[in-house]
Amino acid sequence: MSSYKKHILFALIMVFPFFPDVYYLSLAVIGASVVDLDTSFRYRNLLIMALCGGVLAIILQFLEITPFPGILLISIAFFFFLAQHRGFVHSIPGVCLTSFCLAVFALSFQALLLTFKIDYRVAIYLTSIIMGVMILNRGLLILYILLVSLGIFLTPETNFNFLYIYTALFVGSLSHLILDLFSGSGVKLFDPLWKHKYGKIAGLFLLTLWAIFVVIFNFFPEINLYLPLDQFFNQIY
Repeated sequence: MSSYKKHILFALIMVFPFFPDVYYLSLAVIGASVVDLDTSFRYRNLLIMALCGGVLAIILQFLEITPFPGILLISIAFFFFLAQHRGFVHSIPGVCLTSFCLAVFALSFQALLLTFKIDYRVAIYLTSIIMGVMILNRGLLILYILLVSLGIFLTPETNFNFLYIYTALFVGSLSHLILDLFSGSGVKLFDPLWKHKYGKIAGLFLLTLWAIFVVIFNFFPEINLYLPLDQFFNQIY
């Protein structure tokens, strides 16, 4: 199995116990794939992302709407273009920042579509497809579009907000780091704060933390991430 397929499968495994929903699983795939945009052979994806951002910014400006979502895409593409492979992007601070930016774009783009009275399911569908076109490997894109097309329209309505979107993207990205920790070269988990490379022991530690969270959400059903945000905080406090 090729490397990117392993990353995709592992991301789905890690996110499914928390978000068994096609939309959030699609975000996990995006998270697992975006980490490797810092490699030179993925510059095509960055060019597509920058072009999409530019077109979106121009259209929004013409409609007298804030061009922020488009500008954010251009910024993300430029950031990855300058990034060194297995540097900052392949670190916990890096995936936190990347997941945050992508979550802001996803939520902003969905909200923008909804202001034009576009159907709720169509809005999240378009968001998933556009992010897939910009980020995913071409060998995976057709299958991704097919599964997302079927899944989003056949599954129950999704609750989405920034916390859920960010979590799905972050766990997907973190799953990529975990697999890389088991490779021979290791990962600078805290770059640029600390340049030390970590390996299998750190990978096992992160997997253990993930397993603990999975157990908590299975044995304590009253703590349920899969709720509207206000209900989620009410159940805690």
